[in-house]
Amino acid sequence: EFTVEGSPLSGIYMLGAGPDADYDSISTALNDLSIYGISGPITFNIQVGTYDDPVVLGQVYGASATNTITFQSADANADSVIWENTTNSSTSNYVLKLNGTDHITLKNITFKNVGANYSQKIVLSGVTDSVTIDSTKFIGTVTNSNSSNYVSIYGNSADATSLKIKNNSFTDGGNYAINLNSNNSSSLPTGLEISGNTFTDTYNGIYLQYYDGVTIRGNTISGSYMYDYGLNLNSCNGANVIEDNTIYSPQLTYGIYLNYCQAASGSEAIIANNLISVEDYGIYIDDYNYYQNVYYNSVKVRDGYALYTGYGSLYNTLINNIFESTNAAAAYFYNASVTTSSDHNDFYTAYAYQIYY
Repeated sequence: EFTVEGSPLSGIYMLGAGPDADYDSISTALNDLSIYGISGPITFNIQVGTYDDPVVLGQVYGASATNTITFQSADANADSVIWENTTNSSTSNYVLKLNGTDHITLKNITFKNVGANYSQKIVLSGVTDSVTIDSTKFIGTVTNSNSSNYVSIYGNSADATSLKIKNNSFTDGGNYAINLNSNNSSSLPTGLEISGNTFTDTYNGIYLQYYDGVTIRGNTISGSYMYDYGLNLNSCNGANVIEDNTIYSPQLTYGIYLNYCQAASGSEAIIANNLISVEDYGIYIDDYNYYQNVYYNSVKVRDGYALYTGYGSLYNTLINNIFESTNAAAAYFYNASVTTSSDHNDFYTAYAYQIYY
């Protein structure tokens, strides 16, 4: 039998080295959260400094949609607070690991991990609800490896409902900047939003698997050190929204890639107003994608097809797009069943023919 002496936390706390600090380290504050829980909304304002303090946070007793947890820099400037891990390994490859943590916001912080072999920053594990990562910077190390050891926001079996990743910047890395797989194919998590972020030289941009109704809006993916995928969605069903993104990288193989993403009549997915300039394939709608409305996109590629459609894809709409390829047909259609409507599109190429069917 164990009795905790102390009261649940609530209110505003200062974290840092100054005389006004309530906690002198991040790990101490998180330890109290784990032990005492919370009885009201709680905010940790982190003073200016560098904190080499990797930590794991689990479920916090008392956390709810009302009793939220916030970690943020005290001056609302991400450059002021650097939270890093300089001694990580295969068993501690994270700056912060959230294991079943709910209703937490991380804001205006720089997460830094430049390890040569391991450089993950935020790792999501288990079932989480309402995690928000806002106005934060992620700094990694440039690597030619496509290993998940280098992902900035990583979740394998991350059943994350209402996850918000917004207004952040991701610089350098390998694999993907964001790599999330819920591994829950029977009940896809909902409410995932990735918006207003910038990705520079992160090797790949975003990978999502087994999520429902995702929103990817207003992101910029660029740099000469981008090689495979800008956006890669696998088995993400429902009314996804992919709009207003800029993907501009001369080495990327795919701008937007979809596989087994299945929406429904009356609840179609939207791919709209994206500006894409990559090496091989602009919008690649691979196998068994249903009810994807592709509107008002401007796509230019150098070597492959600006638009590619694959086997088993049905009920898709193609309206008011510009597709340009330098060295191939502008578009590839697997068969006539891929789209139910295609009109007002501009297919341009200097190649012998505009469309390959």
